[in-house]
Amino acid sequence: MPEKFDASRKARLDSPERRLLLDPDRILPLLPLKADQTVADIGCGTGFFSLPLAQRLPRGKLYAVDVQPDMLDTVREKLAQAPSDNVETVLSSDTDIPLPRASLDGALLSLVLHENEDRHGFLSSVKALLRPGAWLAVLEWEKGETPSGPPQAERVSREELRDVATQLGLVESLVTAVNDRHYLMLFTC
Repeated sequence: MPEKFDASRKARLDSPERRLLLDPDRILPLLPLKADQTVADIGCGTGFFSLPLAQRLPRGKLYAVDVQPDMLDTVREKLAQAPSDNVETVLSSDTDIPLPRASLDGALLSLVLHENEDRHGFLSSVKALLRPGAWLAVLEWEKGETPSGPPQAERVSREELRDVATQLGLVESLVTAVNDRHYLMLFTC
């Protein structure tokens, strides 16, 4: 069974090394963001992508969603230092994301899908939150040897993600290598 990220290691999520690999200023422009959208960063961790996403939604709303209260506490601490009135933190469970159905224009799943044993069920619950025409961006670890990351058995290949997304009626609109360790796939409803 895949393990959740250990919150005691959360400082790694904001490290300079991670910023070099997954620079939000390089990745977020790949998403079809519009200034007035309602978007969720599901599995937001410490808010690595949440706060930059919120800045790109000046007339919109961002939900920073995570299953670990410690992670959401860190997001709130960051918001206290750099206030943003368009971010709401949301505690979820593995199977229930407490947001209204069909309420989102987009969702980002950054390095979270591999932590879910029931990937089909998880993506199905995320899809239920998306409006018709909304987008879903999934950032994940490449299969294959990398200097860091989860065990190979937990990683989600591009093909596996494509298969699950197709079963759910999502349409692939972009697939790209972000670096030698990560890929991004973008889908629309």
